[in-house]
Amino acid sequence: MPFAVFAQIGGTIRGTVKSEINDEPIANVSVQLTQLRRNVETDENGAFEFTNIPAGRYTIVTHIEGFSDKVQTVVLVSGATAAVDFELSLASLREEVTVTASGTEESVFESFQSVNSVGSTRIREQANTGIGEILEREAGVGKRSFGPGTSRPVIRGFDGDRVLVLQDGVRNGSLGSQSGDHGEPVDALNLERLEVIKGPATLLYGSNAIGGVVNAVTDDEDDAHPGFRGYFTGIGGSVNRQGHERRNRIRLQKISF
Repeated sequence: MPFAVFAQIGGTIRGTVKSEINDEPIANVSVQLTQLRRNVETDENGAFEFTNIPAGRYTIVTHIEGFSDKVQTVVLVSGATAAVDFELSLASLREEVTVTASGTEESVFESFQSVNSVGSTRIREQANTGIGEILEREAGVGKRSFGPGTSRPVIRGFDGDRVLVLQDGVRNGSLGSQSGDHGEPVDALNLERLEVIKGPATLLYGSNAIGGVVNAVTDDEDDAHPGFRGYFTGIGGSVNRQGHERRNRIRLQKISF
């Protein structure tokens, strides 16, 4: 009576930790596998090893006093061995604290960033004219829409005049923040990127940016505009009889005075 048994074979992650200055191995370095919450220390040769690790994508973080922390990401195939080597550099006094609400430990490099950027390729893939529809798939961003072309981003629950929309860093002065019937006068298909700013940095743009800031950057932001800029003035006069009489009248007034 034949039967088959399938089992997942664990893999191995090993590597070395050395000094970036003299290429010497560093012992007693704490090496952490964040997803599984496993820690090991390097030996006198600077080597470390994790065994019986399921296949997947993992983040490895090193820590030792006097050196800066380093992080690397490795993809482990079932039954295989992955090599990850680190070179640590000396660092000044500093402390990094990561606070997450996911219930699991997460490195700083994997946490949500306060600034997101949507490039021109993704903008054209969606083929939407409203910036709210383009940004609604970003983390912490929704949209408010009352019809085609009137969509506006909602950042972390803030809407209206609590979300500031800029174009090349300048307020566009539209009525989109006051009324849902008005859209933002931004040509989304002619943009180089859309920048979304969240967090305390938005207060630098004023009190009406407490929810967030959306900056629409056009493709000619750093290019000079063709043509000339400036103004032209001209002054003209005539020598007709009226002009002579006016000058004579001024001259007589000065004499009588």
